[in-house]
Amino acid sequence: APSHTMPVIPPGEPTPEDNVHPEAKSIIESMKEPIIEFHKEVGGKVKSIHDLLNTVAMTNGKPPFPPQAVAFLLNLKEEQVKQEGGPTCEEDQLLDCFAKLVPKGDTPEIFEEKVISHVKEGVKRVKHANKTFPELEPLLTGLHEKKEGDAEKLYAWFKDLLPEEGKDGFPKEAFMAVVMGVDPKESIIPLKAFLNGIKANMDESDTVEKLSPIISKHME
Repeated sequence: APSHTMPVIPPGEPTPEDNVHPEAKSIIESMKEPIIEFHKEVGGKVKSIHDLLNTVAMTNGKPPFPPQAVAFLLNLKEEQVKQEGGPTCEEDQLLDCFAKLVPKGDTPEIFEEKVISHVKEGVKRVKHANKTFPELEPLLTGLHEKKEGDAEKLYAWFKDLLPEEGKDGFPKEAFMAVVMGVDPKESIIPLKAFLNGIKANMDESDTVEKLSPIISKHME
């Protein structure tokens, strides 16, 4: 049987169904709309799905998922992992992934509260980001250019976006690893990582009106 540390399941191996019980399938069947909508909005991108799963894990007091675990849960095939532009998955793979996250004995109500509520929030966030980001992208690109990708300076800008009470609880390591998706030891953040990281972490309060003056302030 494939081990949980394997990033890819070889062709011909049985699908990892070890964690799925009959109630899980019916719970997911009854709540599949937001999962399908999230899949559509992110174009099946595994990176976006990974971010969502980490939000679910961390809000439930669990550690974030390592990439291999996400590949395992999605039962990614080798050709999906090697895709140009990053791995993507099919809709049914995402539904199966969520079925594996339903613990035995969970009622639909508990699963809705612990997991599906975050999927619904995720859909709202992604829709907002998809609509708002094209206008923000040139401003963020200019900021990145001005700071020459300097991690310290871009983190200082990011901290200015946070509410006062949130500033201390967001160390640079978390900005680098969680928001930017790069090694915290790096001193330069690549433009693509910067843009993708900001887009993936936007919520509905992040409007052009809110971000634009903070970007301008750091351009001086």
